[in-house]
Amino acid sequence: MFCKCTENNTPQTNNLSTGLKQVGDKPFVGETPQNALNSWLTPNPLFYVRSHFEYPDVSDSDRINWSIYIDGGDGEVKKITMKELMRMPKRTMAVTMECAGNNRSDLQPKVSGNQFDSGAVSNAIWTGVSLSHVLDQVNISSDSVEILFEGADRGVPEQGYGESSYLRSLSLDIANDPDTILAYEMNGEPLPIEHGFPLRLVVPGWYGMASVKWVKSITAIKEPFHGYFQGKKYVVRYENGKEHPLTEMQIKSFVTSHQHGESISNGPISLSGLAWAGRARVKSVEVSVDGGKTWDNATLNGPSDTYSWQKWSLEWVPANIGHHTLIAKAIDFNGNKQPIESVWNELGYALNGLKPVCINIV
Repeated sequence: MFCKCTENNTPQTNNLSTGLKQVGDKPFVGETPQNALNSWLTPNPLFYVRSHFEYPDVSDSDRINWSIYIDGGDGEVKKITMKELMRMPKRTMAVTMECAGNNRSDLQPKVSGNQFDSGAVSNAIWTGVSLSHVLDQVNISSDSVEILFEGADRGVPEQGYGESSYLRSLSLDIANDPDTILAYEMNGEPLPIEHGFPLRLVVPGWYGMASVKWVKSITAIKEPFHGYFQGKKYVVRYENGKEHPLTEMQIKSFVTSHQHGESISNGPISLSGLAWAGRARVKSVEVSVDGGKTWDNATLNGPSDTYSWQKWSLEWVPANIGHHTLIAKAIDFNGNKQPIESVWNELGYALNGLKPVCINIV
């Protein structure tokens, strides 16, 4: 079931120690290099990047001059400037964001899409204003069922479709959750353009597709939204024909301290990694050094926040030299357990099966 190491295995190193590992272009798509996944906080230049269209035309002046338009659904449209947003009560949170297609390269049989390894996930401290506070600035129509967000980025999503903006909606309860924010800072700095400067939505615990970048309009709508990026893409479709929309990130963990194929001198070894669980906190992480035959409890280290990943560690003294398969598995406080294998689906979303790392003790 799990990988078998061979003498010819070599580490899949990433030499881009100061940049992202490129996965796609037009627009640029990049994942966080493994060495940056050893840190609790991901520096802005190393935070994974995923966009569908080229970046919109924005400039430094938009940090002050940008405006959004709020339509409450009853004919009232209110313009709110960045100056006004930044005078509203601030909310700052550590939030881990994962692309829905993270680990797609592991899936067999292969599916189309960006072939991410494990680096389409990052953690940052976001500062902004609660979306609910912004929505309170207008009268939301009583027959509204969702809130629709439009980004300033535009393009043709697929052959046969016309040009459109990036559009996604949220249910009223998620939109009114005080932890759903319109963010204008990332790790204490203005948002980089690739992460939505000057303003983006951040939906904690959900896959990254929900956190619309370059937000320019917000509209209360009276019917559920089924646009391209919510009805055609970002839907999990199984082989049996069943499907469901993507929402919360699934419980997940993996080893970050060592790379597949790495050779390590025999002696005490510090294993470490990350675990996260959408809108729940990680309760425990277990680690196996023998391919899943036996398991030991890891120590949870560092901050333990609701919406950010959890660092873990385990001290290990190998009993013998040779090949060893390292695996981590996590459980959250809601009782969700990481599955042994990811469930195949045609677009390669929400893959959270165990991720073995084969090493050689010499």
